[in-house]
Amino acid sequence: MFPDPALLKMVLVSLLWGSTNPLIKRYSVGIEQCHSTLDKVLFLLRRPLYIASLLSNQLGSVLFYVLLGSTDLGVAVPVVNSLTLLFTSLVGAVMGEGRFGVRGLLGTLCIVCGTALCHLQT
Repeated sequence: MFPDPALLKMVLVSLLWGSTNPLIKRYSVGIEQCHSTLDKVLFLLRRPLYIASLLSNQLGSVLFYVLLGSTDLGVAVPVVNSLTLLFTSLVGAVMGEGRFGVRGLLGTLCIVCGTALCHLQT
């Protein structure tokens, strides 16, 4: 009756990674102007939204590591990677980075079907 906890963890990791990728990109705009590594580090440290996005992304990495301890590697990795791509595309489209047309919808359908097949395998 309840969804599989492992699947919920995979979706959570994917959501954390996928939603923060476009945010990290947006909040690091202007780093190209920095010339030294120290300038780049200081530039990013002065951006609280960048730091928050990066920490959320790293939280996803920690949860992924925990997930791998209790889930089949052959299922967890493809499911998380494909759903991360899906969430990155969706969040990017919402943020105005591109449109999500027919090809995006077909790709989403393929990802959802592939995720379902991977989950049914277990």
